[in-house]
This record gives sequence, structure tokens and C-alpha cells, in this order.
Amino acid sequence: MPWPSIFGSLFQRSSQLQTRAYWRTVPLHRLAYLLLAIFCLFGMVSCFIDLFSLGQKPYLTVLIWTPFTGAMAVGYVLALSRAPRYVFLVLAIQVLGSRLVDAAIHRFAGPLNHPTIEEGVRNATIACVILSLGAFVFFLKFLLSEGRHVVRIQTELAIAHRIQQTLVPVIEWQSSNLEIYGSSLPSTEVGGDLVDVVPLSDGSVFAYVADVSGHGLPAGILMGMIKTAVRTQLLDLPSPTAVFERLNEVLPAVKEPHMYATCTALRIRPAGDGVPCRVEYAIAGQPAMLHSSSGGHISQLADQQLPIGLLAGPAYNGHEVYLQPGDVLLIATDGILEATNKAGDEFGLDQLEGVLSESRSQGLAAIAHNIHAALSGSYAQDDDQSLLLVRLTS
Repeated sequence: MPWPSIFGSLFQRSSQLQTRAYWRTVPLHRLAYLLLAIFCLFGMVSCFIDLFSLGQKPYLTVLIWTPFTGAMAVGYVLALSRAPRYVFLVLAIQVLGSRLVDAAIHRFAGPLNHPTIEEGVRNATIACVILSLGAFVFFLKFLLSEGRHVVRIQTELAIAHRIQQTLVPVIEWQSSNLEIYGSSLPSTEVGGDLVDVVPLSDGSVFAYVADVSGHGLPAGILMGMIKTAVRTQLLDLPSPTAVFERLNEVLPAVKEPHMYATCTALRIRPAGDGVPCRVEYAIAGQPAMLHSSSGGHISQLADQQLPIGLLAGPAYNGHEVYLQPGDVLLIATDGILEATNKAGDEFGLDQLEGVLSESRSQGLAAIAHNIHAALSGSYAQDDDQSLLLVRLTS
């Protein structure tokens, strides 16, 4: 199994763990109205049973079973959402409590516990109406209180989205003999992909695509930190392998344990004095980079190395490729390659090669547009979709 698929599976697992962690840690006071609504909703069970018996259940039986069934429902919800290992404890409490309730009813039942059919049906109906109204009111108050949280979160996400647009703008860079185009389409308001191009003082150009695991604010924050760290590292050692190794040293201390970043980085050295354009590149956990020659042949440049920030210490390997005028390099993240259609088929490198082959003579922005058009027709976007195109013009 290729590296991107392996780490994609790991991320899906980590997302499930994050969801469970949320339910374990959400403050109980934010769940109070929801729990009261569940209490009222399931408390009606004993009233419905009384109605099926034409109101002939003793008053004491209904009065005791109503709060008991409501409380047990709340117990199951809390156990399943916050501590599943305690479900059997709640079950044991229910069994023991049921026996105690039955014993109490048989011992303390009195003459007032036997209503007529008319009184029993009327009282059970009134109780159902009161409990259903209570459940509705508490559900409504829960939704309104959570709505305020949602509005606040949406406001924060909108701000974060504007920050991301500043950090990851569409890139259209060119020099006398080089064109670079890069874009990132996040799957949510805040994505974890990063496309960046940095001209260096020696005339070379450093370009890279990074993909932070996850979505939302945590991935966006780590993405911003990576961009800052990369640009700082480029002041000293601007090679792709040096950047990877420095990031691999600093990221573990500033990220959550389950997070990591994949990256493909290029250092493009311009041609001169009979020396062709040389591109140093390194790939950490990302799919293969495509190299389309001026003659139309497309090759895959791949390297299976660990993502950045996953394990401390490993040295990264670098490679070189020479470009001729008209050659195109294409880097695409797994959000593009692993997008699936309704049949479950992935977009994949083969289709990406087909789009590149058909449109390689067009402008880089047009090639990118054709790729996104091919995706938007039949493939769902479940992850950030980013790409970087490089063309040597002369």
C-alpha cells in the first residue's frame, strides 16, 4: 500500500478518536438542556404503558417509574458518549434499581393508587403532554444555546479563512525563463494545505507543497507555522532535504501527537553557461510528482519517505531532475488523487496524467482549471485539493 493511502487511513482513525474525545470532554453544563430533554422524553415511557393499560396502573407505579426510566436514559447517554466502559455498570444499576422499585411499589401501595379508567387515562394523557412539552422546550433551549456557540465558531472560522487566504494565495510567478502556478482549494473553511514559492538570493527558486493532516483550525494553525519555519530555514540552508530535517526537528514540540505533514519541495536552479536547468527535489509522504517532457512523455518521480513530524531523527534523501525548455512539473496532493466518484473509483495518477497530456501546451492556470474541472464533474471533495505547476519556458 502506498504511503499516502497508509497515512490517509491513519488520519481517518485519528479523526474518529478526536470525535470521541470531544464527547468525553465537552462540559456537562452545555449538555444540561439536552439531558433534561432526554429525561422528559424517556420518562413518558411509563405514562404510555399506563395508557395501554387504560390508566389502570397504580399512581405510585407511574410516579416512581417515570423518573426512573428518564434517569436511566440519561445514564446510558452519558456512558455511551463519555465513558463506554461504564455501560455495563449502568445496565447493572438498571437491573438492581428495577427490583428495588418493584419492591417499594408492592410495600407502599395504598388505596389511592387504584384510579378509575377515566381518571387513569386522563391523568396519563396529561402527564404525557406535560413531559412532551418539557422535552420540546429543553430541546429548543439546547439548540438555542448551542446555536450561540455555532455562531461564534462560524465567526472565528470566517476570520481564519481570511487569514488562510493571506497565507495561501493563488500563486502566479514568472521570471525570464520560468513559470510557476500554485493553488489550494480547501475542503472546509480552513484547510491544512500550503503552496508557496520563494525566490532566493542566488537566483534559484524554492517551491513546495505541504499537506498537514486533518482539517479546520488545528491544521490551519500548523500550516501557518510550517510556512514561517520554512522561510526562516531558507535563510541558512535552502535545500529541500535541509528544510525537511529542520521541520522534523521542530514540529514534534509544537503540534498534537497525531498530526504530521507531507511535503514535496523543489529548488530550481536556472540554466546558464551551457548548464541546463537543474531541479533538486525531495518528497516526504506525498504522491509522485509528474514530469512532462517537451516531447510529450510523462514520467513519475516518486520517493517513499516518512512524513514530517511523525518520527524524530530520520535523514531525508534528495534527488535531481534536469528540465528542458517546454518541460512541465506537476505536484498534486492526495486530496486530488484520492478523490472518489460514486462508484468508489479514485481519480488517481493515470487520469491526472491524461489531463496533463491533453492540456500541457496551454497556460499553467488553464491546466490547473482543467484538472479541477475533471474533478468537479464526478468526484467528491473530501480533502484539501492543492497543486503546483512549474514550466521552463526557455
